[in-house]
Amino acid sequence: MNFSEIVQLSVQQRIVLVDAIWESITADRKKEPLSEERIEEAERRIIAAQKKPAYLGQWEKMQKIKAKKK
Repeated sequence: MNFSEIVQLSVQQRIVLVDAIWESITADRKKEPLSEERIEEAERRIIAAQKKPAYLGQWEKMQKIKAKKK
């Protein structure tokens, strides 16, 4: 399935697809645990996001810009 086929699916179908993909990632992660380096990087990013929550608002800003271009 390519991207153009995916975007033609209904919202509900895409949610099911994303859920299936996420479940497969979770299953693979259980087989291959994160390295200490990746855990430290994840912790660093969590701390940075907690210190500057405005960073989390970037997605909303991007969506507004995208909407204005339409």
